Amino acid sequence: MNFAFALRRMRRSWRQLAVLLIGICLVTAFFALPPLYVRAMVQSGIRFTLDSAPAERLTLTLINPQPFAPADWSFITAQLGDLVGGLTRIARSAAAFGGFSYQYGEPTTELTPRSEFSFHAYAFSDIEKHLRVLEGRLPMRLAPPDSPERIALTEEERIDKGIGMYSTGDVEAVIGVEAARQSGYGIGTRFAIGEFPANRVVVHIVGIVEAADPDDLLWQGNRRALEGEVIQVGLTDRQYQLAFIVTEGAYSDWIAKATQTLRSGQNNSYVWLIRLNGQAVTADTLSTMRERLKFVVDKLTADYRGLLSANPLLRDLDRYVDQVARTEPPLILLAGAVLLLMLYHLITTVSLYLQTQAEEWAALSSRGASVGQLVRLQALTMLILCVIGAILGAPLALLLLNALWLIGPLGAAQGGAPIAGIPANAYWLSALAAAAAFIMLSAPALPSARRSLAQFKQLAARPPQLPTWRRYALDLILIVVGLGFIARLLFFVEGDLGQTLSLLLDNPPELIQRIVDGAARTGGLSDPFNLLGAGLLLSGMALLWLRLFPALLALISLFTRRSNGLTAPLSIWNVERDPSHYAQLVLLLIGTLALGTAALGLSHTREIGAWAAARAVTGGAVRVVLDGRDAPDLDAWRALPEVRGAESILRVESAQQAGTVSYTLLGLPLQRFSATFPETAQALMPLQGQDIAVRRTFNRQTRQPAEVSVVPAVISERLAREVGAAQRPDRQPLRIGNEAVIELLLPNNTRWPVHFRVMNVVRSFPSLNESQQFLLMEQAHLGRLIFATPATALVVRPVPNEIWLDLPQGAPSAALQAQIAAQTGYQSALYAWESYTDLLREPLPAAVAGMLYAGFWVSLLLSVLDFTFYLAVTARRRALSFAVLRALGWDANQIWALLAVEQTALIAPALVVGIGLGVLLAYVILPFLTLFGSVALSLPSAGLLGVLLALLAAFAALIGAVAWWLRRMEIHRALRLGEE
Repeated sequence: MNFAFALRRMRRSWRQLAVLLIGICLVTAFFALPPLYVRAMVQSGIRFTLDSAPAERLTLTLINPQPFAPADWSFITAQLGDLVGGLTRIARSAAAFGGFSYQYGEPTTELTPRSEFSFHAYAFSDIEKHLRVLEGRLPMRLAPPDSPERIALTEEERIDKGIGMYSTGDVEAVIGVEAARQSGYGIGTRFAIGEFPANRVVVHIVGIVEAADPDDLLWQGNRRALEGEVIQVGLTDRQYQLAFIVTEGAYSDWIAKATQTLRSGQNNSYVWLIRLNGQAVTADTLSTMRERLKFVVDKLTADYRGLLSANPLLRDLDRYVDQVARTEPPLILLAGAVLLLMLYHLITTVSLYLQTQAEEWAALSSRGASVGQLVRLQALTMLILCVIGAILGAPLALLLLNALWLIGPLGAAQGGAPIAGIPANAYWLSALAAAAAFIMLSAPALPSARRSLAQFKQLAARPPQLPTWRRYALDLILIVVGLGFIARLLFFVEGDLGQTLSLLLDNPPELIQRIVDGAARTGGLSDPFNLLGAGLLLSGMALLWLRLFPALLALISLFTRRSNGLTAPLSIWNVERDPSHYAQLVLLLIGTLALGTAALGLSHTREIGAWAAARAVTGGAVRVVLDGRDAPDLDAWRALPEVRGAESILRVESAQQAGTVSYTLLGLPLQRFSATFPETAQALMPLQGQDIAVRRTFNRQTRQPAEVSVVPAVISERLAREVGAAQRPDRQPLRIGNEAVIELLLPNNTRWPVHFRVMNVVRSFPSLNESQQFLLMEQAHLGRLIFATPATALVVRPVPNEIWLDLPQGAPSAALQAQIAAQTGYQSALYAWESYTDLLREPLPAAVAGMLYAGFWVSLLLSVLDFTFYLAVTARRRALSFAVLRALGWDANQIWALLAVEQTALIAPALVVGIGLGVLLAYVILPFLTLFGSVALSLPSAGLLGVLLALLAAFAALIGAVAWWLRRMEIHRALRLGEE
């Protein structure tokens, strides 16, 4: 049996094999999807991050104490290519340096009086682009020290050329408006710089300038070039340091030497601001650009001792590379688990195909064909189909990705369009799926090839045998092994399986939170045993349902037999008499529904959790920072469009200073705040009805009795640990009921003691994370504390300085943002929507939900193909039975009713079990996605209804087509088909 014979058989059965080929292509396309999916999400994330990034995040800053060599720029452009967008060079003095009093015609010596100012020198490339001249002109490069123009042999020549002690300007410079005001210098002013007489340089001011673009990145670290600097000298005195700007040539000719100091020698910094082109970074070039960028910095660091670099883009690229490394393997593992279900689809289809070939195979076997020849015949046929599937898998995966981008959760969260092209590993995964399909599709040929014609006729007259999995109790084995892996996971959460099981029963969200917190111990989706346990458990439960399915039908038949009609009993009998055919179809329906339910549940839970997390980061849907001069008009804020509620907050933060602890106090209007922001109600409940307590104490400084106000407060866990360790005798964290005191450093360098009583301890609070030390209290209580200390009231205004707004979930309109910015006292605003969209771009949660969603649609298509194939194979048998019913007087409506009841008995239980297993699958996967805290699973009713309607519509269309075909078939034709 050669290749030509296999092709002839394929031509005869091309319709059936075409259906099988479509199924193979769907399977290979799905398994090739993970790298495409991750690549599309990474591309979307990169574009969102880089397109909205400020200029400093797309700038490579190199600070070198030595001048860069010209070859360095050629090296950088050769390595980074299109990533390089431009270069700005800066030369500047590293520290302030001195000068001399300018005295024309007198030599400069150590006895020459010093300048009244210290100096900072700057030089910029493209100086005309960065400066706007207000008076005078821009500087020009004058003759360098070694120029022949500066050679003079006589006194008269030195006077004529203006060199040496007769210099009227070795260097031309410009100064900023503020520098001119502070120093009193103007156009024509000359001053001498240099720490040593031999290095003296006369600077001539030729212009007054300002920044051409004050927001240019150049000025973020070089504002001093225009303004100079006022420094503290001693306890009371201040000194102004003058800054001036020269050309690059003048800096290298004269200034670099003049800046040298006695103690530090070289006193220059050469800065390269390399603008990077974010468009050059894509998901495909991500790793390459990262490696090249890192190589450039490492090479220059090795060449120049003391070189410093700031490379924000490299941190972003490292983050995305890490996300790909953490996302792609678990996603492929998840796709492999779903692949098993899809391979079962193919096995079901090929089993039906082999049934149509059974008589021919039995005849060939009876005529001398060996088992090996028949198996090779099937293997060769499947090999041809699988090779085609392997080739088409990756391109079809790209089409599937584009379809999911339009209708699935990925496109809604990412926006735009997926990146074009197909990565190489997608072809490898497609080939791997095709190889697995080839093995699974060839294996059923072995038992079929062993049957002779006599055995075939005997099997046709015997009832179907029990499936292999049922004979060996595979369902029970899978459940036990799956429970073992789940128990392993739960043990790692707390180290105590009993305590973890108690949490599972009493507080599932808390268990999810602990699994998230213990991701390092549990392994998450990167641990294959976690996902394997869930897969085995769900597979075992699905098979267990198939074991119970005949019993359920028998129970239903007890009721239908009592019916006077024939429709219901006959429908149940058709399913009950041959459960092996229906069992496989039921299992496929269960798996399909489980995937759809899990995908919808995880996507919906992600959206809810992301919005809750975004509000927690921001503080409400919008947090507006006010200037704190006047009390805000809450009625005006509440009257804004889209605003459902608004509350004022008094935030007091300690001054930032090295070596001091930072504290944050929040004064909240408790009566209204919890109602407007329900997520805070549990944390703030213990403060309700509490008042400030007065304690008598002894002031050691005044040596007089004193009274202190102890305010009831909710504190953070970190503050409880830190203050408890410092003030409790046992060094334990503060507990509810404890009293303690903290000291806030105020902007005037004084300390404000705040005494408090612990009413509750929380991990975090909206706008405050777990790493911060904070206190929450009644707003009126905070005001009383401020007024209780007159010195504090002079520094801290007891006026609300923030407004928190509650909005519906969604993007705030441009009109609302404009009205917020127009409110009295507005300074800035933070929007939860920005954090929300960023959270939805987290690759792992989005990829898992998206792959399950893709798996549902592919599995649904495979189920439709399976049902189509099954109905086509059994059409002759069903045609005879329906023809007999038509001969007995049944009309079309009765045939429709019979099919409806029969399929309802088949599909309805599968719907219930499939949805239940989908919920269980989502619960199992939910903790590993490290979503956003203890978020309970939420199922969208509309989405779930849509999945059910899609499934029911697909199968209703098939059943309707079969009923229409059977109804139109003539009785005598059906009887002839039955006799064949």
